[in-house]
Amino acid sequence: MTIEPQLSTQKFQWQPNRGLLLVSLCLLPLLLVLGFWQLDRAEEKKRILNHYNMNQQAVPATIDDLDTQADLKYRSAWLQGELDSSRRLILDNRVRNGRPGYEILEAMTITGFEQRILVNRGWVPASVDRAIFPEVEAIQGRVQLRGYLYQSLDGYRLDDGIELVSDWPARVGWVSADRANSLFGEAFFPYQLRLDQDSPAALQTGWSTVSVQPAKHTGYAIQWFAMALVLIVMTVIANSNLVEWFNQRRS
Repeated sequence: MTIEPQLSTQKFQWQPNRGLLLVSLCLLPLLLVLGFWQLDRAEEKKRILNHYNMNQQAVPATIDDLDTQADLKYRSAWLQGELDSSRRLILDNRVRNGRPGYEILEAMTITGFEQRILVNRGWVPASVDRAIFPEVEAIQGRVQLRGYLYQSLDGYRLDDGIELVSDWPARVGWVSADRANSLFGEAFFPYQLRLDQDSPAALQTGWSTVSVQPAKHTGYAIQWFAMALVLIVMTVIANSNLVEWFNQRRS
């Protein structure tokens, strides 16, 4: 039996297909970039979690610790003051367990402290009729609130067109301590206080430190790298006689 030269499997040979090679050369860098991007995201989430755990271990902050130069993000805090329920911010588009809702924020006045503190009391479900605002019990008098200090992360924000609030309560698309300066027309401390569930004035609290855990990002990265490896193997097979050569070597 004779074997035609072009079908010979005596040695490994390249049989390039330009179209397939071009597709592979375009896809491979993309898969690798996506893999390394997920690894970067995993490291970023680890830094956030480490930051959270480190500051949570510190002694709860009081009024004497409210220093704008200090790193107070995620630090527990016990603060005494009065909440202004007459001027309330209703933070829109807060979804929990698949249900739309709002977060309720109010300004707290602390005796002897020049700036106000923005207090996030927590989440409430939204009515089907968006014209109806949620009814939230007002907290009267001086009260000690327990929670942790938080600064909003930078990112894309949908402009709600509100600069200065004149009609309260006000529904807003996003809020930060800096924006509270404009909305209330007063000076606010750079951190807001997110209440603990057992704190007075708390609604439904509990916030995720990160939306996706580092291990999940690492898993995504492995998937992208695995796809890149499969692409390389398939490209070699499609552009050579690798399978025939391997079978011949085995026999």
